Amino acid sequence: MKIAFLSLQAKEPLAYGLMSLAGAVRARGHEVALVQRPTAVAAAADPRVQAADVLAMSATTGLHRVYVRWARSFRRTFAGKAIVLGGPHPTFFPRVIEQAPFDGVCLGEGEESFPEFLEEWKSGLRRAPDGWWIRRDAGRGPVERGAIRPPPADLDAIPPPAFDLFYDAGAHYREAPNKSFLATRGCPFRCSYCFNHRLNDRYRGRGKLLRAHDPERLCDQILRVRDRWGLRLAWFLDANFVAQQPWLEAFAPIYRRRVGLPFFAKLRPERATEKTVRLLVDAGCTAVGIGMESGSERVRREILGRPGSDADILAGCRRLKAAGLRVLSFTMVGIPGASFDEELRSVALNAAAGVDLAAATILQPYPGTPIAKWAEDHGYFDGDYDRLGFSYFAASPLRFASERDRDRITNLQRLFSFAVEFPEIRTRLRSLIDRKPSRLYRFLFETRHVWGIRHGFYRAFERGRPVDSGTSGQLERACRDLGLGASAG
Repeated sequence: MKIAFLSLQAKEPLAYGLMSLAGAVRARGHEVALVQRPTAVAAAADPRVQAADVLAMSATTGLHRVYVRWARSFRRTFAGKAIVLGGPHPTFFPRVIEQAPFDGVCLGEGEESFPEFLEEWKSGLRRAPDGWWIRRDAGRGPVERGAIRPPPADLDAIPPPAFDLFYDAGAHYREAPNKSFLATRGCPFRCSYCFNHRLNDRYRGRGKLLRAHDPERLCDQILRVRDRWGLRLAWFLDANFVAQQPWLEAFAPIYRRRVGLPFFAKLRPERATEKTVRLLVDAGCTAVGIGMESGSERVRREILGRPGSDADILAGCRRLKAAGLRVLSFTMVGIPGASFDEELRSVALNAAAGVDLAAATILQPYPGTPIAKWAEDHGYFDGDYDRLGFSYFAASPLRFASERDRDRITNLQRLFSFAVEFPEIRTRLRSLIDRKPSRLYRFLFETRHVWGIRHGFYRAFERGRPVDSGTSGQLERACRDLGLGASAG
């Protein structure tokens, strides 16, 4: 069969999950193509779409609205083709199948279940495969639900991703110095804003939650990409690269010996022990991403499900910076139940930690996450997921006490990285954000963020000089700059 994977041009970056899925179905003898177009009409005019038997799309929440419209358009144009949707949104909100004439939606990891769906489709879709919801009669029949399907237990049994779909399709993918890989899957933590909480509950008792590639097999994959398309920095997408310490201990010497290229990985700052940092550095790590999420211990503990003290976070950052690692932090603003001073304290914690780039996002209550239910129960959210934007940099869909409060959060997100970096901005931050959002602030944020990622992290070919950061004194000074007390909040 011929499968066309469709995505909205200019809205989606390189999609590792799609490449992995394409590799899995290609290994079963199916033909795959990637079609990136700005509209459904433009996609439908592509010869690869016209020749395809299956039209497949993958949606995050917010972007799902586009693909719902596309599915309706495709159904009018291509009555006999299978139209399917996968990705995070249908995984946690499978009732999206009722919004458009989809033949099926895939829940969870699809490397095993999508090939099974294709076999069922060839046979007339006699049943709903495990891990799928389907509708017969060209997506007009009643919803039929397949059983819950555990995720693939052995990552090394999954065929290699179809890297060529992206790297052969566009020079901006192929010529990038960094290329993306996934070493592990799963996360042991239960943060209220993250989908892993729901996945862990869904799959509990149905297999291993944490899985990892054999380091040798992973290096084989990285070297194939390096040799064909070039590579200067490996960018690991794993939610928590250091979650399995024995695996990290095995990975470090193998990667250093066989690949020897710098790499980026993500971890929780509290997990940056001396041993973990040493293993990362010895393996060749030059930059890391960490989740700060909030500068208030109360907010992290009571709302975000992230117990852990400021002292632990600062100690982890201190070790990372002392080793010369560049640090990209992720922090949320617009957290339901957080006071404005608690939001400002996130600036102080990032400043004290000495991060190289502070990326502030606006909390989005994604379907299936505990914080979405909490926000709905407490009157912050109306439950309409169609109001969520494409990106977590988009406007907040939550209710605020006043329009002024909403505007201050919007401006805080846009000036966040500047306030972390410059004390002069911190001392004036309250007045700078107490105004209507402007195109200038948006331009400043987008320019700083894109430049910082592309030049500070995509090109983190060497470690930086050791920096002394993460002290309680630095936190106290940053709090004073913002007119805050030094208590943990």
